[in-house]
Amino acid sequence: MAITFTNNLKENILDPLKAIISAEFAQAVYFDNEFVDRGTNWFNLQPVSDTLLEDLAAAHTRSFEVVIQYYRAVSGEFKKDTHIDAVSAITERLKRLIRNNTSYSTNWINGRLDSINYNVEAEDLSPDIVLVEATFNAEVLEVI
Repeated sequence: MAITFTNNLKENILDPLKAIISAEFAQAVYFDNEFVDRGTNWFNLQPVSDTLLEDLAAAHTRSFEVVIQYYRAVSGEFKKDTHIDAVSAITERLKRLIRNNTSYSTNWINGRLDSINYNVEAEDLSPDIVLVEATFNAEVLEVI
């Protein structure tokens, strides 16, 4: 007899995270493993880890980590108003979005952005692309 299960990463983390980002920013969210030029600005989600936090007799709690990447194409000389201000405004908005959705429906609890990296070193990026990475963590309780 086949076991029944829930694909928690997909159903409780990635799909809802994509949905709230797409709704707030009105743009597509991708799942590229390596850099793909998608236009002038876009989000990319990369799952990182799934860690068991608590194992109970009839349930378990798992912590999921996902890197949220925000890419923005900006040509010209690196300047505060064109490079830093533009991406920091998006990042602050993303931080508030996640904070407002700390517990999201029945999908996750304790959703948070643990860190933001404004100085990502990526060899395959053009100097005209600004990349910011945010580390998202959330927990899922699954009754089994």
